[in-house]
Amino acid sequence: MHVTLSLSLSLFALSALASVAWMQAEPKRFAYPWPESQEAAMRRWTDACTTGPAHERLKELLGSYDVKTRIWMGGPDSPPAETKGSAEITWLVEGRWIQINWSGTFMDKPNRGLTLLGYDNFKQRFVSTTVDSLNTAMNSSSGLFDQTGDHLTLWGTMDEPMTPEQDKQVKYVFRNFGKDTWTLEIHDMMIGESNTKVFEVEYARKKK
Repeated sequence: MHVTLSLSLSLFALSALASVAWMQAEPKRFAYPWPESQEAAMRRWTDACTTGPAHERLKELLGSYDVKTRIWMGGPDSPPAETKGSAEITWLVEGRWIQINWSGTFMDKPNRGLTLLGYDNFKQRFVSTTVDSLNTAMNSSSGLFDQTGDHLTLWGTMDEPMTPEQDKQVKYVFRNFGKDTWTLEIHDMMIGESNTKVFEVEYARKKK
């Protein structure tokens, strides 16, 4: 009887002490998501740096092109102004980044620019940056192919110096990606849900 009572009291005391210790222990808080080990961290880094099928798509654009640019200055229902130019698309870093060097005119002024396009394994999307000789801005965007694999849509922001708009939403569509004739469309999403295309560049690959 006494042994049983003593054992019961001991178990109760241990249980109480465990409960107090649990209540006093500081709960584990979520913090920076460090990998489980250095090996896991290196594996993640290696995966992020290894090219794959998405990078293979980039070479579809390589070549020399005649370019036609159409701009809807008066809105989507107005006839576009059209100019001509040229473009060379080559590897910046083979298998990883392409560069689109283009030249033409904009509002009767000579204009040349550079667009970089690649695929970011870590973000798991295509990324692009463009600069040109008439701008002081650098415009960046990112996105993915549609389910057909024919059209690459990137989303980014752009400032509009003619209005107070800063960082307004813009959509870029590489339509018929990799075909001998493809277009880069620029859509101003502040216009609304339809008729948003304000700029279009048609690329026609030069035959060798």
